[in-house]
Amino acid sequence: MKTSGRIFPVSSQPEQPDSESESFTKPSRQTSESGYKPSRRQSAECISDQDRLNRTRLVEALATVLSGDNEHHQTIGLLGDWGVGKSTTVNLLKQALWARREQQPFLFGTFNAWEYEHTNNLQAGMAQEMLKALSSYPVAPNRREGVGGGTREHPVKAALAPLVWWFCVRVPMMFRFAVALHGPRLLVLAILLLLMVLNLSWHDVETMAAGVMAAGTGAQMVMGGGAMVALVMLFRQMKSLLAMPLAKEWMTYLKLPDYGEHLGSIPVMRKQISALCKVRLNPAFGRKKRLLFLVDDLDRCGQEGIVKVFEAVRLVLDIPQVTVIIAVDQRIALAALALHYQALAQHHRLSNPQAIARDYLAKVIHMPITLTAADGPAIAGYLESIWQETSGAPGSPSATSKPLPATVADSVAHPAVQLGLSEQQKQLFKKWVQHFGFSNPRQLKRLHNSYNLLRHYYGEDGQFSVGESSTLHALTRDLGSPMLITLFALEYINSLDDALLRARLLRLVTAPRQRSFREEGDAGMVYVDPTGKINDDVLQVVGSRFADGEGSMVQAVEPFVLPCVIQDDENGGPGVGQAAP
Repeated sequence: MKTSGRIFPVSSQPEQPDSESESFTKPSRQTSESGYKPSRRQSAECISDQDRLNRTRLVEALATVLSGDNEHHQTIGLLGDWGVGKSTTVNLLKQALWARREQQPFLFGTFNAWEYEHTNNLQAGMAQEMLKALSSYPVAPNRREGVGGGTREHPVKAALAPLVWWFCVRVPMMFRFAVALHGPRLLVLAILLLLMVLNLSWHDVETMAAGVMAAGTGAQMVMGGGAMVALVMLFRQMKSLLAMPLAKEWMTYLKLPDYGEHLGSIPVMRKQISALCKVRLNPAFGRKKRLLFLVDDLDRCGQEGIVKVFEAVRLVLDIPQVTVIIAVDQRIALAALALHYQALAQHHRLSNPQAIARDYLAKVIHMPITLTAADGPAIAGYLESIWQETSGAPGSPSATSKPLPATVADSVAHPAVQLGLSEQQKQLFKKWVQHFGFSNPRQLKRLHNSYNLLRHYYGEDGQFSVGESSTLHALTRDLGSPMLITLFALEYINSLDDALLRARLLRLVTAPRQRSFREEGDAGMVYVDPTGKINDDVLQVVGSRFADGEGSMVQAVEPFVLPCVIQDDENGGPGVGQAAP
């Protein structure tokens, strides 16, 4: 078993180009689109506070439902492939709920399953995040850590508001929580403390009673208070009596059994979290609040970690006014649960671990929402936002006031040289994104960053015709960026779920050969790639070689592509494998 990648981009030994293969020279790549240079900025992996994938309609619909008259517990399953934008969608939902805070106030909390996966007690981690959400000063979602953009409050207000909130909300909440959790015990403790302060005795009671009788009718009206004091004194005497060994033995016969101390910490956590939610979400003054609690990055955990997190989620289930969102790749979750119940399946009426896994999710998730792949216009808009972010244009999130490096300063000094992609390169980028069917936002961002680094490493991407013929240039305009096409082709192949198809296509692009008559032409390529993504044009580009000794196009680009796991077949070539997790 090995991975489909190399440690260094190209071999140090030059390779002779095939007579029938096209070549792309470095001068042609440097002169193409001479007005543009690759950007020095990469597109960061962070939660966005802007909708770039047309999720607003879904977010608004969900916010309307959550802010309605629904005080019962809800568990929402936000499902979707890796990188489809689940965390960003939840952040947009938080912003929509924050905008509706006059109608229905919300508190927000997050449990990152990946961070807590290898801790000793996942339930304790979830309880701690719930405690943090319920006892922290509420701030706008776009001001939280890890979210780009956002507005800033006045420094004085930002400094004083948490302090005022601490005294006016947190301190009373602490007392209310203590009363809710230990009400009777606190009452007894308060009475005993009062008696200790007063330090009364029987002589004091007699003196006080005689004084009351001599004081007249008005004072006799408070004799009820004196009677209460007498009862307390009697209680103190009884306490001394019950402290005797014989009395303790009698008490064991009269006491009901209690096994709470043998249950561990989980029931205690749940009881305390439920009490804290009741106190915090139902203030003595003001409107009732609700809590939106996110369980994120669950699909990054291992199989055992995923199952343990689902078990830990029960700690916060069925609590009124609490909505739990479980953001997870349904493929990973179902596979982990199916593996967990694999031994049980043969004794189950369904006899299918996948069916048991789905039933398990059905018991946990009340409302499933699957984020589908973005459509063409949404992908185009998302790419435009990436290019604006990395170009350093005024007003873009990446623009800073720091001094520019010398190479960038030269670009600014010469307006003819711009950073980023030209309009023609952007159109080619969109065209090949559509051709290969890429729609995952994280994948698009990774491809953009890799292509930008390729342009820095090898120089500008050149035209297929090398500019020798205007007619040939017009016919091959869509093939004008061979590094881009090779990058996309390798990413497409490595991301295939079909191991046999992936192995066949890897052999085809990494070891060019004379194709049989059956494989010639676009119709024949259906035999090689039924999806039609790897066609004659793509093979002509990826099978080409550099003319300056830098090896083949595939050798040059492959180290910049996320690899996959492959296995050697009987012939020594890449065989059946599966994509790396």
